[in-house]
Amino acid sequence: MLGRWWLTTVVSLGLVLLIGGIGLAAGSFADSETSLANAFQAWTSTAWVQTTRTDFEAGVLNQADIRSSPGDVRLARDNRIFAFQGGSVNFWGYGVPANSWASMTAAQNPVGAGGALAYDGARYIYAFRGGGNRTFWRYDTINNAWVALANTPAGGPVGAGGALAYDGARYVYAFRGGGNRTFWRYDTINNAWVALANTPAGGPVGAGGALAYDGTRYVYAFRGGGNRTFWRYDITNNSWATRTAAPSTVAAGGSLAYDGSRYIYAFRGNNQTGFWRYDTTLNSWDSTSLQAAPANVDAGGALAYAGSGYIYALRGNGTSAFWRYDIIGNYWTSMANALGNVADGGALTFVAVNTYVGLATMASQVRDTGISGDRWDALIWDETLPANTDITFEVRASDTLFAPGDALPAWTPVGGTSPITSGLPFGRYMQWRATLTTSDTAVTPLLHEVRVYHY
Repeated sequence: MLGRWWLTTVVSLGLVLLIGGIGLAAGSFADSETSLANAFQAWTSTAWVQTTRTDFEAGVLNQADIRSSPGDVRLARDNRIFAFQGGSVNFWGYGVPANSWASMTAAQNPVGAGGALAYDGARYIYAFRGGGNRTFWRYDTINNAWVALANTPAGGPVGAGGALAYDGARYVYAFRGGGNRTFWRYDTINNAWVALANTPAGGPVGAGGALAYDGTRYVYAFRGGGNRTFWRYDITNNSWATRTAAPSTVAAGGSLAYDGSRYIYAFRGNNQTGFWRYDTTLNSWDSTSLQAAPANVDAGGALAYAGSGYIYALRGNGTSAFWRYDIIGNYWTSMANALGNVADGGALTFVAVNTYVGLATMASQVRDTGISGDRWDALIWDETLPANTDITFEVRASDTLFAPGDALPAWTPVGGTSPITSGLPFGRYMQWRATLTTSDTAVTPLLHEVRVYHY
């Protein structure tokens, strides 16, 4: 009897440890009867833990965000990017989480070389029509509507190299382009333009002219026009300074995007693949360590920083190519093509919002256990669930290798209460998928860690 009691105690303890998820290993035990006496068999389950950004990023993400809070999976913000096609009245919106484009209310007139966009961080996008016109518009991101604002100053039509940069508070700074040195400031409250200090002598701005505000007091600028010139404008002192020249000449398709911290990323344009990074602290360019653009960038090429370590880009050059650059991983990914071929006047701007998408999925990597018919003992996860949110899981396994995004084998729903210790599949290759939902787009559930025990 003592032997029986001891065995029962060990079995119970092993199950408690398994269900509680204590430590990184779970024990499973079996009582095997023989004709002579009781025999004891034991094994220890292997733990597969997914807990870091790298772990989650190696899976298949659909509208899930794993970068805003490294080590957690959350619903993505419902951010958008807006774009001029250039050479037309077409104006598009791109849903960042959904990776899809939609046509928005068209511009009031066709947009040409020098077309530009700048978001005010709250509601409105300011826009140059370009194409040798003085037209200046404002787009309402809530009502999907355009209004005409005060034209640029008399004698100041905007041409190739026209560019805009918002200062985060009240003013829009602007290059006229078109081979001119003109530099303006637009007052968003008073709907009025003023002329500021011209660009440095001998520095007219041409195709590839671009602006980027650094969030403090400086606006950085490409001169374009087949030159390497790079400037910094001091908002406080209304003065220009020449900075370290770009690594190569910049022309049509030249573009700048500030990453919100220290660096400015740049397309060279000029029908080249050049993609560089400028260090605002060290006043230096990195032209060798960044992966080049996937194809030659030319007229209509544009960049927009979208937070979370991503830069989005139009290739221009008469194509619909649209890319995403991963700053952390240093690689480009082709995204859903734009709705038409982008030409002179193509432009991008990023619009961040405070609401989340309603649903996202995160499928894990496929685990190769190395054992045919391997048993899945338990699925355990850690989560934070604000009111009106939920996380549920599905699982699948097979002795036949499958890729993380394959349709087969079929998924088996196992619910949303951790731990799961029954109804789990068998197979050498294992995968789980979490679905995050909210009925209140102001809040998101958080998935912190997932542990799989198998033997």
